[in-house]
Amino acid sequence: AAAATATATVAAVAVAVVGPVAVLGREELEKEVAQQEALLHGFQRENERLTLELRAAREAARVVEARHAAEMTRLNAERLTEADSVLRAERASEGHRSALLAAHSRADEADERRDAAEAAARREASERRELEQRLPGGGPR
Repeated sequence: AAAATATATVAAVAVAVVGPVAVLGREELEKEVAQQEALLHGFQRENERLTLELRAAREAARVVEARHAAEMTRLNAERLTEADSVLRAERASEGHRSALLAAHSRADEADERRDAAEAAARREASERRELEQRLPGGGPR
């Protein structure tokens, strides 16, 4: 309804400004206004789609970050437990040497898992930043 009113108003102005000679120009002007309105509507739909995509990407990044934080907390707790085992084993007699070696090995494995998780978190954060920068309005808000 607003488009029809706008088209009629533009046509009336064109006739008033140019006079009777504008009759042929009126149809062309109406066609141009309709094309511009169609383009504007298309841009609005694309903007809405991209906004939804950006929101989804941000939510996905938030979920991944939360998962990584929980994993880091778990791995750090595991590391502390293993470090405590190492300390207890170190205080034990020489007869407990094998337990000490096993605890050191588990602590090293926990370190490796933690390092791998940190590397994965850094990669995913980097990928998230790249995705956000490719989207309109790039970067978090």
